[in-house]
Formats: sequence, C-alpha cells, structure tokens
Amino acid sequence: MLGTRERTLLLEALRPPAGYRLRRAVGTSFTLDLMALLTAPLAFTFFDAHDDDGAPVTDPVALLEALRRHAEKVTLFCQAGAIGVPKPQQRLMAYLEGSVFEVEAPRKEGIFHPKIWVLNFEADDRPSIYRVLCLSRNLTFARAWDTCLRLEGRLTKRQRGYARNKPFADLLVALPGLSTRSLPAKLREDINRMAYEVRRVDFRPPERFSDFRVHSLGLTRQRGWPFPEAQRSLVVSPFLVGSTVEDLVRDHGLEVLISRPEAFEDVARSLGKEGLPGTCYVLSPGASLDSRNAEEEEADESSRVDGLPPDSGSPPADDPVELVGLHAKLFLFENGREARLFTGSANATSAAFQLNVEVLVELVGKKKNCGINALLGVEDDPRLETLRSLLQEYQVPDSIPAADDAQRTLERRADQLTRVLGAARLRAMARDVDQEQRWDLTLSGILPNISAGAEVKVWPVTLSDQEAIQIRGAEVTGPGIVSQTDPDDGIATFKGISFEALTAFFAFEVALREGRHEVRKRFAVTADLVGAPEDRKPRLLRSLLKDRRRVLQLLLLILMGEGADVSAFVEAARGGDKESPGTFGGWDQGTLLEALLRSLSDNPRQIDDAARLIADLEKTPEGRDLLPEGLDEIWEPVWAARKALMS
Repeated sequence: MLGTRERTLLLEALRPPAGYRLRRAVGTSFTLDLMALLTAPLAFTFFDAHDDDGAPVTDPVALLEALRRHAEKVTLFCQAGAIGVPKPQQRLMAYLEGSVFEVEAPRKEGIFHPKIWVLNFEADDRPSIYRVLCLSRNLTFARAWDTCLRLEGRLTKRQRGYARNKPFADLLVALPGLSTRSLPAKLREDINRMAYEVRRVDFRPPERFSDFRVHSLGLTRQRGWPFPEAQRSLVVSPFLVGSTVEDLVRDHGLEVLISRPEAFEDVARSLGKEGLPGTCYVLSPGASLDSRNAEEEEADESSRVDGLPPDSGSPPADDPVELVGLHAKLFLFENGREARLFTGSANATSAAFQLNVEVLVELVGKKKNCGINALLGVEDDPRLETLRSLLQEYQVPDSIPAADDAQRTLERRADQLTRVLGAARLRAMARDVDQEQRWDLTLSGILPNISAGAEVKVWPVTLSDQEAIQIRGAEVTGPGIVSQTDPDDGIATFKGISFEALTAFFAFEVALREGRHEVRKRFAVTADLVGAPEDRKPRLLRSLLKDRRRVLQLLLLILMGEGADVSAFVEAARGGDKESPGTFGGWDQGTLLEALLRSLSDNPRQIDDAARLIADLEKTPEGRDLLPEGLDEIWEPVWAARKALMS
C-alpha cells in the first residue's frame, strides 16, 4: 500500500537499478497534475530525490537539471479534459510540453483509466531491464491509501514472447491511436520497440505469489470481468455501483467489502441494506494520512517548484478524485487452497468492466499466504499495523438522504463537456510584437458544439485566471448550440505577454447552471505551439539561473553521475556562505575542480554537457555575467584535456 508519503515511494519505484540509466519511460493516468509530472525526472536522475519530510525535492536547480536530462525520455498519456490547472508562472513547465498526450477511450461513454508505468533501463554491456508499475492511483499530489505492484525483469534473447506479457504490449501499441494529437516519429518508434521487447522480458511475480496474469480492458470489443469462481471474496474499491456489488455477492461469494461511506450509501439506495455483503469496512479516523490540509500542501508544493511565493488568488489544481482517504482497488478471491488477487485501476463499477480502458494484474498464490485473512491481518492485535487496524466496521444509517439527481446530472454534463473540449486539436501561434520582449499568443482550432447555457473561459496556464477570455462561438448551428467552425479563426488572443509566459498548456473553465444547481470545472489542455523562438529553452534556462550561485549549483549537478544523492547536495547548497575569496557563490573552488577532474576520468560526457552550458551562457552579456569570476582558471585546463582525449 502506498502510504502517507506515496510520492516518495513512487519516486523510489521509478529509480533505475544500480548501474543502469533510463532509456524511455511511458506512463498512463486518468487525471494528471503537471507539477507531479515535473518531479518524476528526479527519480531517474538522483539517488535520494526527497527531503527529510519525504516530499520530492523542489530545489529549482535540481529540478532543472533532472528535466534537462530526462524530460524528453518521459511520456505520459492521460484522459482528455483531466489535466489539473497548475499555479501560474511555472517556467519549468516548458520542459513538459513534449511529454503529455491526451487520449480518449474507444467507447464513447468510457474513460481512459489505467495507471501504468513501463520503464526501460539500459547499461553498457548489460541486458536491458524493464520494470512495470501497476498502480491504483493517478499521477497527482493526492494523499490517499493506494496500491503499487512492481514487476521487473531482464530482456531475454528468446524469439517468442511470454504470452502473459502480451497485454502490456497491446496497451503500448494502442496508445498512439488513442491520442488526440499525433506523436513524433521517434516517440512512435520507441513505443513500438518497447512493445516488442516487453513481451520478451522475464518478469517474476512478487514474493508469496507463484504466477501472474495481465488483464487489459476496454481496448477491444470484449466485455465482462476476468474474475474466477470463488467460495469467498474481498473487494476494496472507493467507488461502487449497486449492480456490480450484487453480481459479486451472488456469483463470487463477496463477504468483505471495503469502501467509503458515500459509496455504501449509493449501494444501499439502489439495493437496500440487504444488498450489501456481511462485513463492510471504512477507514477509521486514525487512518488519516496526515493532519495537514491536503489542498494547502498541494498549493504550497506547486508554488515551491519555481521558488515563487504562493499565489493565494489562484485555486489548487483540480482533481475529481478526493485528495484524502481510500483510493486502493483490490479484488481477492479464494477457492480451495488457492487465492487470486487482482490489483490495478478498476473500481467495482459497471463502467470499469464495460466501458473504460483499465488494467488489472492478477496474482496467484496460496490462500494461507495471500488470502483474505493474510491481507486483513490479525484482529485486535495492537502491536501490529495491519490493514484491519486501519479499518472500522461500517453500519448503514437508518435514514439515508436522497441523492440530488439534478446535481449529478449537471455534473455528468460538465464532465462530458470537459472531455470533448480536452480532446479538441488546438494550435497556439506565438507572434513577436516587441523585439521578442512582448508576444501575442493566439489559440485556434475547431471546438466541439457547446450548449448556449454553458460558460467557457480559457487562458494560458502561465498567466493567472484574471487574464481569462470567454469563448464565443463563430455561428449558431442549431437551437442552443454554438460551434467554432474555422480552424484559422482565433478562439482567443492574449496580447503583449512576456517571453516567459509562452506556453503550449492552456487552462479551461467550464460553468453550467440549471436552477439552483451549478457546476464549475477547470482543466488544462495541450496545444501545438508554433512560432516560438528556436532558442526558447536555452533562454528560459538563463532566466532561471538568476545568479552565479545557481550557475555553480547547476554545474556541480551536471558533474554528478546518475544516482547521486541530491538531497545532501541541496542541503549543502542551502547552508553555503555568500561568495568570498577562494569560493564560487559559497562553494569552495576545490569542490568544483574535484568534480571536474572526477568527471574527466570517469565520465567525460559530463564535461561535454558542462561545456555546452558554459558556451550557451557566453553567448549573451547577461549570461557571461552569471559565470563566476575566475572560473576560466579552473575550466580551461580541464576542457583542453577533454579535447585532447577526443582527438
């Protein structure tokens, strides 16, 4: 189970094996927090990518170096219309513009819901390693009880693949076709290569389990669930549908159900109290992951990444899944001495098994080791922290308030509108209006039909929502229907924005009202950015390196090998003195010289990377001012030695 600091555990699960480096990472998520994705490259770059409190390192220079090394190797596919809106003024967001692709489920009413990472690691003169993470959580800063299954193995030379790995390959192959935007040719090649290779990886099941199978749902016309016959079963699911619970009780011996009070009330409304299984649990109050308000932390986390003060005028990123509580999904079946545990993205709902794209991994083992009693743990033993110790039995109240059907209907309409808007193919045209100091940014494309009663606003995520422009359709195409028809007509133009505010990410806000009911949703979309300067990222780099101390930090991080301990480095950087004779921005000159000589001996490519940074800064007067005085005395002999090695 992913606990109070699940981000730490996820970063650890992403970390390359000793001696290996990341070649390509492909992830999937239903909802996506761009700030959470921003921290993922830390795991591929440094050893200890979290601070003493367990949160990801948010030192801007460490994040910058991680993104420079690995952002182009990380690709994340998520549901269209389900990207959260980040805080404004996040300049590092530019490094993610080629990493995010929105997708749609093949079935119109379904959603893209799997939470999978396929990681390919490489090393010199050693076979490739693949790791698959099957999670129950999205890539967000949500704080909830979740699960993470890790499968790892080496790429073999066998000609025929392992049949049980085929669903992983099928999902990878399907992703480009589900994407709302075209993928670059190189990325398509990498995904096809990974799909071919992952079938030939000798994955081993986790301890206590003897075998595994993979179930990829929603990519073909086949429907229904993959569950076996069972004498008794247990289900953990934060969302429930009465008919699904009824089927599990009748056909699969469901005895124990763990969920949320709201979900149990929904089932009781549709089936009555007698429709629930014999034992129902919810998380106990003592199982709260942290007393700190989750929204406060999320807002603070977003603002810390670029070293900017929190913007209290902008709400935190939207996430339809609640930020705390239970979010794990497990289906456990016992039959004789055997137990089968299904873990992954699917809830106990009809949509999960009939409409959505989902992934479940089935683990097979002995009942005594991984059955219901083994999962729950010993009852009433205060010395042990078991799953049972986090739960309390749930009793259905005598009176359950009626559901607000009108509000739910409005929310479903808003969800549908966010998904179709999120899937629209958009283009952002940047036009220089003041010698590259000020720019006009025009968003264009074909939008789907929008009901006349809906209010839709849009703005670049680098700006605040105070800059939002309300979208107005080009023509009325039917009663109450408004449509944007000409892709060359601008949907909205943002005039005179700064160079740093150029972005491919745009925030949308949808508001629907009906009588006393109102629903308001925010989400981000990815547009194709054209017209931006070719040297945009180097210029952003210079704007982020505000002083000589940050330049020295970045140089030292470049010279640190893969897997170095970044938390110790960040702590040393924070505690350094101001610049004084014999130091560079608080760093002793000997520290930089030692790092240069070590890289020259062990990994000369790091010297090449440092040379590119220095050469880039030397192109402009502002960049030259950031280079520490006296750096040439140390750098020039080392660079001469490096050129001699290349000749």
